[in-house]
Amino acid sequence: MNKWIVTGLIVVGLLIVVGVLYDQGVFDNMQGSSMAMILAAIAGPYMALKNFMFGNKHMKDFEVKYDDMRSETIKHRVELDERIGAREKRIAELDKELELIEAKMDVLELKKKNVAKEVNNMTIDETRHEVHDLFGD
Repeated sequence: MNKWIVTGLIVVGLLIVVGVLYDQGVFDNMQGSSMAMILAAIAGPYMALKNFMFGNKHMKDFEVKYDDMRSETIKHRVELDERIGAREKRIAELDKELELIEAKMDVLELKKKNVAKEVNNMTIDETRHEVHDLFGD
């Protein structure tokens, strides 16, 4: 065999071994930053080829998490919209009750004015008779 073919196979084998080790996370806690950068650069072509052929597991995990988060957000928004709708309905009911109470108070004010006019228009004998009817002796 030609020595260039043997050398090429050794280099490709070494790249694959470094790429697999990088993919498994062997170099994650490496202290020498320059050595880690060199090994990551060597593993780059392997990772690019692997991700192209088999997909990126980190990207798939990210997509699953994003889809879960999006569905939870939609669910949360629906729940909030329901709560807001219920509160708006309750506010409308309270507004109607308040209007009814205000109308009743207006009626009572008118009755109070009418009673005051009637009392002012009563004679002394009518006033005594009403006091006697209401409170007794």
